[in-house]
Amino acid sequence: MAMSLLQCDPDAHVRAMAIEVVGQFVHTNALAVAAISDARQRDENPTVRKKAGWYGPGGPIHRRTKPKLSSISPS
Repeated sequence: MAMSLLQCDPDAHVRAMAIEVVGQFVHTNALAVAAISDARQRDENPTVRKKAGWYGPGGPIHRRTKPKLSSISPS
């Protein structure tokens, strides 16, 4: 649902909010990465493109939410 809103909704505010939802899955879902990257490159609204840049690979929110590798100590 959120990916279709991101791609098709005529309201830029709705698309920007959809980025936050889709952005939660960019570390685990290739379709989410593709949708965010597409919005960053092609959306007509500069605010939507900017927000997509935050959540997309290399963006500040993407880096901050990157899963941490757990350290495993030998027993």
